[in-house]
Amino acid sequence: MNYFNDPSRLAVAFCCLTIGLVTPVLAKEPGFVLPAHPSDPALEAVLQKQIEPEEGVQLQSIITSDLEASFPGEERVVLWVLLGASYWSSHLTVLAQKQGQWQPLSTLSMEGSEATLDTVTPDGLITVNAKTAGPNDPVCCPSQDKTLQYRYAKGQLVAASTGTKP
Repeated sequence: MNYFNDPSRLAVAFCCLTIGLVTPVLAKEPGFVLPAHPSDPALEAVLQKQIEPEEGVQLQSIITSDLEASFPGEERVVLWVLLGASYWSSHLTVLAQKQGQWQPLSTLSMEGSEATLDTVTPDGLITVNAKTAGPNDPVCCPSQDKTLQYRYAKGQLVAASTGTKP
């Protein structure tokens, strides 16, 4: 099968080509700033252990919060993207330090291609702002704004509720 005979693959190729051609042009414009991703080599190394060696990790957002009383110090709530050769997926992970080493307490694969952590409350409610695919959106270009909520408690991370923004 020819790669470009599949409409969904053609849309992805077009979006990637467009982004690849437009971004360098925009980057020369005054005031244009490429989005920055947080960097934390220690957290990235722990997350890398959860995936295949040929896959990569890209941190999207990190919030520090005290969610687990059984661990000293504060935990990290991390929104990150698993990057594969021709695929990606968003994940939410709560990590804590034990004996000076970060360890994942819970990880949840989540929807949303463009996502950022919004808030983490002391009672474990985690709010994420995301763009998800609408009914007629091509694979490359989600258009639906959603607020996703998750709850962390006692080592478990679960979906709490989802709302569409007006």
